[in-house]
Amino acid sequence: MRCSCLVLGLAALTATAQDAGAGNPPVTAAWDMPARCDPFAEPRIKDLREELRQTGYRLVIAIHPKEPDESKGESINRDLFVMNADGTGLKRLTETPDKDERVPRVSPDGRLFSCNYGDYLGDSGTFKLSSTPWGGYAWAPDGRHTVHCEKKGIIFTDMLTGENSKPVRVKRDVDIVDMSPDGKWFIFEIRNYLGREYTIDFMPSTGGGIRKMPNHPMGEGECHPAFSPDGKWMCWNAGESLGIREFDPALPDGTDGKIVTLPKEVMGQDPCGRWSHCGRYIAYVRISHDGSWEAHSPLHIVRVADGANIRISPDGWLGHHWDYDWLPPEGP
Repeated sequence: MRCSCLVLGLAALTATAQDAGAGNPPVTAAWDMPARCDPFAEPRIKDLREELRQTGYRLVIAIHPKEPDESKGESINRDLFVMNADGTGLKRLTETPDKDERVPRVSPDGRLFSCNYGDYLGDSGTFKLSSTPWGGYAWAPDGRHTVHCEKKGIIFTDMLTGENSKPVRVKRDVDIVDMSPDGKWFIFEIRNYLGREYTIDFMPSTGGGIRKMPNHPMGEGECHPAFSPDGKWMCWNAGESLGIREFDPALPDGTDGKIVTLPKEVMGQDPCGRWSHCGRYIAYVRISHDGSWEAHSPLHIVRVADGANIRISPDGWLGHHWDYDWLPPEGP
């Protein structure tokens, strides 16, 4: 399996008359580099869907009808769509019933995106897709290279030329899930490591020792970690809900141990999140606690500060883990 990285950030630019009258800070988003994140900042508008509408954020998503109409050429295979973060404006990008497009990943600067674990490269402006010479899943901070780990070590791939770097030797194979915005750290999961069934681990991008983070106190399955766009926070699937904590590699375990767990009644089980550029919101697939992580489910967005949650995928349309990523607001 190949995995991903995203480096994002938000700046407030203009406000609606409603916001200004209420004394709230502006909501409209911009794709600032480097990112500046504040996950627990106070909500600016009580209604999450309206707040997301005003940000202008969009997402590229991979979804399919729950019950496809074969007479219309629909298939269980996922196609790519772009939509507004409030769930409106759904627009189809691909229509390939014989191909399963999945797991889109947006580059740190928002200009490119990959899908199918780096097999295809898209332009975020034109949404034109082209095949790649086997790119990686995680984006590097430069917005041009992706990174993956194979038997010889960690390899960076230039997504425009296909050129690979010399391998960075590692002590063991790891599935790189994300890379920190400063380019110094990889984060990933390892199964059956250091006496635990599940661990969230990190290591220097130049190679070196693997460092384990403390397990979630709930003790359930843990996987799919992701850095916030400024690299100061991380979220991960903590088993029965989404866990959030600060990331500080200067500390022995990379964290002070404090964990915020979003309400499982709101989140569902096994949520694997993708941060918005500002770090205020996380997109994920909501799986019922009575369901299975193997089943495709509706796409949701949660606001970190208060746990407000909305479904954004259309009625009867489903995605899977990490079948979504954030795009900048549409240009003028």
